Amino acid sequence: MIKLKEVIVQLEKDNYFEIEKTLIKNKADRFLLLFQSYKNTSHTDKEIRQQLGVNANAFYVLKSRLYDKIQESLSCDMFIDQEKSIKLLLQVPEVCLNSPRETAIAYLEKLEKELNRFDLHNELLVIYSALKKMHLYSDKYYYYSQLYNKQVSFGLSLEKSEEVLGNFCRLLTQYDLSKSGEIFDKLNFLKTEIINIYELCPSRQIELIKNLIELQLIIFCPNNKSNKHSASDLLKQTRIIFDDLPVSIIQKKWELTLDYLCFEYYYSINSSQETKFYYEKVNAQFSNLLLYNHICFVSRFLISKIRFCEEQNIMSTLYLDTNKDAILFDPKDEHSQILICLYHSMIYFDQKKYKEAIDLLVNVHNHYVLKNYSHLCINIKLTLVYYYIVTKEYDKALINLKTVNSIISRKIKATNTEGYNQISYLLKAFNLIINKEALPKNIFKQRDFIILFIANNHKNNEFLAHLIPELKRKYQI
Repeated sequence: MIKLKEVIVQLEKDNYFEIEKTLIKNKADRFLLLFQSYKNTSHTDKEIRQQLGVNANAFYVLKSRLYDKIQESLSCDMFIDQEKSIKLLLQVPEVCLNSPRETAIAYLEKLEKELNRFDLHNELLVIYSALKKMHLYSDKYYYYSQLYNKQVSFGLSLEKSEEVLGNFCRLLTQYDLSKSGEIFDKLNFLKTEIINIYELCPSRQIELIKNLIELQLIIFCPNNKSNKHSASDLLKQTRIIFDDLPVSIIQKKWELTLDYLCFEYYYSINSSQETKFYYEKVNAQFSNLLLYNHICFVSRFLISKIRFCEEQNIMSTLYLDTNKDAILFDPKDEHSQILICLYHSMIYFDQKKYKEAIDLLVNVHNHYVLKNYSHLCINIKLTLVYYYIVTKEYDKALINLKTVNSIISRKIKATNTEGYNQISYLLKAFNLIINKEALPKNIFKQRDFIILFIANNHKNNEFLAHLIPELKRKYQI
């Protein structure tokens, strides 16, 4: 039975008058009568029931709800802000050592209820540790010890899940650079691992991590046959999880990555209204987006942003982004650094600062070891070929074109793949220009080859995503 009377009798004056004032304000007459009777009279439960005019069951429910209201008043709303939640947790030792035992337990049970709503495992460790001590001489000691051990297990599982997510993001950047089948298999292995962790410890945060991994596989590896979920449904489910999280929890700050994944998804299905909405949301925090690289494949936004702005004819809005302090990033993340260089290079190209655009990509090729990242190397080289064609430096364009041919030949021979067929059309178009066969009939041939390149340039093995709008515009496709 709830020790409601003991809790009410032991209330501090300030707490008592605050609760009384709230009950009067809300016109909760029955709660008020029960509350005042326990504090100020020696009436028995039977006498109070007669005054209230309720039966035994209704009286029990009334007591239970009044107990909840007192708990709520003692702990307030835990998730008003982060500062308040930290303060309440820091007060736990003070409450346990300086309050009557019943009042302390009521305080702890209220915090336990709120923390359990959001699977806040580390914070629950503080509560269950205290509840164990409060029940040291009670048969509930074992019960709270088990709950404490359970939260230890959930906390370790959450930490492991975040580690899996970080490794997944790192491997996904490597896959983007190389399109390696071996790395792709590792990505699917990590997906299986996070599913297994969630089945063992089905907490809200681990479900969030599982969804983020599955969404990235669906959006960035669209031909993955193991994808069984709809991206649209997963995005909605994940949004619900974020909406339910309190503002004080660290995972709440990850919502920017969900906005980014929404942008990539709606952009991929040509949903213009949603694409524009999420582009503006993500771009508003663009300066620090790349710092989320342990949560999501955010560096890809640099390429999608260039492509989106080219299509919308708003490239001029990016001109200030070439300021070296405009983008915060992890200095150990080479993928982000390379894509930043490519991003800045395209901005310079749009400004007709061709020398700066070319120098950036030449420096990328000279500074980074790209031999294991054939996909990226081909992208850089083909971009340089196009730059040199625009600036009429055909000798340099030809040298880079031969390098691309060599890389593709080695790759096809080593992997026995046909994933580079679309490049052959682009090479034919560029060769026509380099050989100065700019006759009217050859211009039509160039256009046909570019059309074939774009038509066969599938997302799972896409080349020159950042240049597609430029090629479409130049050849009026």
